[in-house]
Order: sequence, then structure tokens, then C-alpha cells
Amino acid sequence: MRLLSTFLFLTLGLTATLAQEAPKAADIAAAKSPLSDEVKKLLLEARDMRIQQRYTDALNKLDEAEKLNPNAADIYALRGDIYLAPRRRDFDLALPQFEKAAQLMPESPLPKFNLAEFHFVKHDFDTALKRFSQMITDYPKLPMAIRHLIHYKRALCELKLGHRPAADQIIADNFTFMDDTPAYYFCKSAIAFDTGDTDKGNEWIKRAVAVFKAQKCEPYYDAFKELRWVPDLDFGMPQDAPKKP
Repeated sequence: MRLLSTFLFLTLGLTATLAQEAPKAADIAAAKSPLSDEVKKLLLEARDMRIQQRYTDALNKLDEAEKLNPNAADIYALRGDIYLAPRRRDFDLALPQFEKAAQLMPESPLPKFNLAEFHFVKHDFDTALKRFSQMITDYPKLPMAIRHLIHYKRALCELKLGHRPAADQIIADNFTFMDDTPAYYFCKSAIAFDTGDTDKGNEWIKRAVAVFKAQKCEPYYDAFKELRWVPDLDFGMPQDAPKKP
């Protein structure tokens, strides 16, 4: 699960794409509970510690930030992400944190994505599918990069629920190989993995990496980790251009 690098924005603006989608929600939250420089510093330190897998230190920083500003949604979103990290996977602790963030920012798509992702990571694919689908209904103007990732997660949920025709329809309705995201490639890979064709699944991943930068592929690849289709290792960064002999 990689909420931090894909969707953890909220009031700090850690994901620029979603900052453009929900400025009103962010502005409202900031107006209700403006972040002091000290809280921002603690949040950024906690974020960096989470990336370094220093989870206890990161949680301590978040506790400090919460004492200074208990209404900052970022605190709860990041704390939930830490509790849901692969080496922790404490679902009972993570869920209330994501729910608190959603309560503080009811108009924003960000906490809603985190909640949908929570159920995806838990392999509750029926609930995850419903939440991801509701996001598409509630936020029809999401940027393509975000919208494609949500549709991709919907297709994965349908596959895991045994609904291959529904997954095929999502792919046909939303993706082509000409898109500016790797969704089409990873959907083809997902179908291969779902049918037991690991070689073909990996081949589609290689094609995606050859066309897109690693930053665009990582959230798609992370979903495969959660489904146990690929090793839970860091995604190898592709070279921007082949080296000359």
C-alpha cells in the first residue's frame, strides 16, 4: 500500500494532482484548522520517517502534532497509512484513523480513496469495489491519472470476485494502449496473472515500464503486491533511456 506517494495530500499538498481536484475541500479544512509551521514540520518529519520505515518514530511525531492541532486531517491519514504498512498490517488501528480523516474532510476525495484502499488491502474486494465505484460517481471530474487508478482498482476487484466480464467491460470502457497512464498495460497483466499465466503477466509489466516512468507505474505495481501476484520488493526503477554500448 502506497498512500503516501499516491494520495496522501490533504492540507499539506503532498500530491499535486489531487490538490487541483479538491482545492475547495482543502481550503475549507485549512480554514477550520490552519496548520502552524511547527505542525507542518512534524508532519513532514513523520512522512520521511514512514518512508524510511521508522514507524515508531513517525507515530511519536504524529502524537506531538496531534497535541498541537487535533483537527489536522493529515495526522490521521498518515497514522492510518503507518498502521497499514506491510510490516504492521494493524487493520483495527488503521480504520478509525482513516475514518477520522474523512470526518474532518467530508468533501474531499482523498480520505474516501484511503478508505477504499483500506478494504482493498484487507482483501474485502466487495466493499472496496463499492467504495471505488462510488468515488467515480461522486467525483466525475477527477484528473485522468487519478480516475484511471480508481477504475484499475475496480477492475482488479471484479477479477478477484470472479467477475471477469465486468472487469473486461471496465477496461474496454476506460483504457486504451494510447493513454497517458499505464492502466491498460497493467490491466492486461492483471488478467494474465488472474488466469495463472505469470510469464505473460510479467511481460505486460515490462512493456509498461518500457513506456512509462517508474513513478507512474509504482501505484499499479503496488496493487499486484497486495494481491500476492508479484514479490513484495521495491519496484525496479526503469532507465529513462537505454544506455549506449
